Amino acid sequence: MKIVVNDIDDISILVIDGMLTIGSEQHFADVFQTQVKRGRRKIILDMTRVKYIDSLGIGQIAGGYSSLKEVNGKIVLARTNDKIKELLRLTGLQNHIKTYTTVEDAIGAL
Repeated sequence: MKIVVNDIDDISILVIDGMLTIGSEQHFADVFQTQVKRGRRKIILDMTRVKYIDSLGIGQIAGGYSSLKEVNGKIVLARTNDKIKELLRLTGLQNHIKTYTTVEDAIGAL
């Protein structure tokens, strides 16, 4: 999995390319925590190129949500496919992490 970080003003956009699964979850956690340590409090996960996500991947997103909540930050997802939306619904995360059709909509929401 590859993650590219783009900063726009006070928002960090993490563009994830690949599978967010066992074996890649530590890389995601490291990149995410680096953003939090940099003082980034608004994070968008661009899910366009996520080919597959498992329970550990969902767990990492939930962990990111918790980390940001502790510092009054916010995480949103952009360009999520139906499978990811369904996983968010099944885990109850859709009540806490909003999804947007485009990155631009996500930026506007933050």
